[in-house]
Amino acid sequence: MIKNNKMPCSNVSTETYTGKEQSPKRYGLSAEGFDINHDLEGFDGKIWTVQYKNNRKVWIRKNIMTIVTHEQPIITDNTIENTIDTNQITENNEEKEVVVAPSSNNHEEQKQEETVDTASDKKKTDYNIFVKYYLDKLKKEDTNKTANKVLFQQTTQEWARLKKNPDELKVIMAQLKK
Repeated sequence: MIKNNKMPCSNVSTETYTGKEQSPKRYGLSAEGFDINHDLEGFDGKIWTVQYKNNRKVWIRKNIMTIVTHEQPIITDNTIENTIDTNQITENNEEKEVVVAPSSNNHEEQKQEETVDTASDKKKTDYNIFVKYYLDKLKKEDTNKTANKVLFQQTTQEWARLKKNPDELKVIMAQLKK
């Protein structure tokens, strides 16, 4: 005899639920009893909406991507005041020209941009250094025009062999990092 753990939904008696769903169906609310695009909060705390799928109404989780990124404003009241204060205006008496010295804020912004660019580069791990070196070595020695996939497989096999011999790996990595 098979146990039936399913209970009938409260709003549509022909639909059943187990009580383990993350959607509003966990509370006994079938999607069949609601209009299309009706939104409710599910057990997981996320918003679920009613949509048609395979000619049936079902609960589908809305993926609301709210990515909050902090960006420093380029121009603010403080930076305007600081640039006026830090700029040194000197007058050349002979030619009556106004010379404006560059502010330190521009230099700081350039440093910040450089650090962001370097952070997005690939992290140089021993594996990455070895793969780059060994692939280049195999490509130079290869006269048969072997496929890159095969060369990469050989590289990973060599890396696996070196991982089993840590002393040999240390010697090779010391040479590569010079």
